[in-house]
Amino acid sequence: MAEQFDRLQREIIAAQVREMEARRDIREQAFPLIARREGAPRDAGVHEVELGELRTVQQHLLFSGHVQAVDGASVVHQTLPMTIFQTSIALATYLGDHGTWGHRVFQKDVKVSGRTALDRTLALLAQRKAAEDAEEAGVSDMLRRGLMANAELAVMARKAEAPWRMGHGHPLPKELLTGAGMPELIELSVPLFRELLLDHKRFVYVPHGSNDRLLRTIGDALLPLEYAIVDDLNSYMHGVITQGHYGTGRFQKALRMLEGFQADASGKLVAGVFRVSPHSSSQVFYAHAEHASEAAIVAMADAVLVEARGYPMLLDLAGGICREMFPSDAIFKPAAAVMTQYGA
Repeated sequence: MAEQFDRLQREIIAAQVREMEARRDIREQAFPLIARREGAPRDAGVHEVELGELRTVQQHLLFSGHVQAVDGASVVHQTLPMTIFQTSIALATYLGDHGTWGHRVFQKDVKVSGRTALDRTLALLAQRKAAEDAEEAGVSDMLRRGLMANAELAVMARKAEAPWRMGHGHPLPKELLTGAGMPELIELSVPLFRELLLDHKRFVYVPHGSNDRLLRTIGDALLPLEYAIVDDLNSYMHGVITQGHYGTGRFQKALRMLEGFQADASGKLVAGVFRVSPHSSSQVFYAHAEHASEAAIVAMADAVLVEARGYPMLLDLAGGICREMFPSDAIFKPAAAVMTQYGA
């Protein structure tokens, strides 16, 4: 570990010389505006982390088991009589005193009954629209992602016991804010949002990539061991909730819950970006405004362990456990065997 840090220090110094010239304009003109612009979140701006800080976090938080990471995997098995979603969630942590790691796995099969095969066949014959079939497949996929996101959120909020929790993706995924067509999913998720994001506060979410052009531009101009707190999630929440197709009737209770949460969360959830190595790209992160700097350093301390990727290793570990223990064909064979037994 000591040799790794010494080598990384030398490479960072060399990279700073090269990259300062290539990114000088953004660093000199855009970076100061992050903190000065109107409505900037708490601690907005670009910050530098010392290697000693990462060592301290590794020793006193990561390797001592005070950080737990949650990731999941989901597969769907479609048959004529039913559709089965299998969602598996892993909660992983380092066990530094044993030189290893530990994990817990949560797995759930959800059966969703829909129209019968005859009903679907008659509808297709009557309408002869391939678009309808594509639309139904999209809704099913969105529902699958929503069920997995809700399960990950529940494990983060109610099963994890460590002071710091690390999640994959976005803390407020669109599938949960819209309910994927199910108001019940919103009603289940909003209390979990409050417990984890507003009450617990010590969390960090890191997605695999991002489509946010502002965060990507800022991240590309960061030097190794720098992070930036850039913006809050107010406009994101407003855009998703105001543009959501909630309709009337049974969605009204869910919509009121969302609007109440949006008001309480205003200015408290922020987005940023960090970079740990000259060999890796920057990574987006989301955190509570009160602990955003700590959240960035926790994620960076874990990401520096895999400097070629620059992505938190605990999240890779949790996701890998789910994919290894519950591969895509894990539910197909037993389901097929049962249906064969009963002549389905």
